Amino acid sequence: MNKLRKQALALIATRFLVALAVFAGGLAAAQAAASATNPVHVSGTWEASDFGSLSCAPDGSPLILRCTTTGFVSQYTGSLTGRSISNFEQIIDCKTGHILGHGTETFTGSIEGGVGSGSLTWGIHFDSAFDCLTFGVSGFSARAVVSSGTGTLAGLKGSIQFGDLTYDGELR
Repeated sequence: MNKLRKQALALIATRFLVALAVFAGGLAAAQAAASATNPVHVSGTWEASDFGSLSCAPDGSPLILRCTTTGFVSQYTGSLTGRSISNFEQIIDCKTGHILGHGTETFTGSIEGGVGSGSLTWGIHFDSAFDCLTFGVSGFSARAVVSSGTGTLAGLKGSIQFGDLTYDGELR
């Protein structure tokens, strides 16, 4: 009977250790998921380094152009360090001196503070004033919504607002 009792206690102890390991694993996964949802504030500057390829055609009026840009390259400094490549479409209205556009941008680089590195892809909508005589852009404003990521940036979502040469946003 003593041997049977020892086996029963060993079985109970084994089940307890397995249950404890499962609980600890679940707790660690929950903590990792919780930390991934903590907001990460990003801010800094961006600058165009290659304007890519542009093709435009009149859109119902010689003063309104529908344009497509591919391979537009930007350099990022600050919380985001790296570069992005964008493809977008825009309507240039020389009558009102305004641009509206949208596209997709893929950033490749890192996020400071130990967040990691990889790529982030976002959809972006923008508008600005535009001088059709000098090709001057001013008052650029954009909002980007992150849709996917790779590397240690996989799973991040959020939004970024852009000004003429600055960005500011929150990722989770």
